[in-house]
Amino acid sequence: MVYIVSFIIIGSIYIWQMRAEKIRAYYPILIFSSLLGVVSDIVGVISNQWGYHGPTVGGLSLWSVLGIAPAEGGLFIRLFPKSKSLVLKISYWVGWAILNTLGELLFVKAGWISYIHWNALRAFWYYMFFFGLIWLQEYWYNGTGRLR
Repeated sequence: MVYIVSFIIIGSIYIWQMRAEKIRAYYPILIFSSLLGVVSDIVGVISNQWGYHGPTVGGLSLWSVLGIAPAEGGLFIRLFPKSKSLVLKISYWVGWAILNTLGELLFVKAGWISYIHWNALRAFWYYMFFFGLIWLQEYWYNGTGRLR
C-alpha cells in the first residue's frame, strides 16, 4: 500500500509540474527511468541485495519501478537548475541522491524493504548513478531542451 501512496504523491507532483509544458517531450525520460529501475531491481533482487515486502512480481515491486522511478526521473529533469553554476548542478544531483537514500531508509525502518547485502551508503551511490544516467540520457537525447 505504501508504494501506491508514494506513487500517487510523486506522480501528482510530477503532473502538477508538467501542466505548462509539453508532456510528450518527457516520455523518453519516463521510459528510460522506468527501464533503469527495472534493470536495477532485477540485478538487486537476483544478487540478493534487498527484498521487498508487499506486492511483488518475481521479487520486483512494480509500483516502485513503473510508478515511482519514472516520476522521479521526470521531476529530476523538469526541476534541474538552469543556472550555469556547476556547484549548484552538482548539489542538486547530490540532493536528489540524499533524498532518495533517506526515503529508502524510511521504507527499510518501516519494514517495507529489507536490506540483505545492501546499506545506505550503497543506496546513496546507486542513486548518484541512477540520476547521473538519467541526466546523461536527457543530455544526449535533448528531448526537453532543459540541459543544453
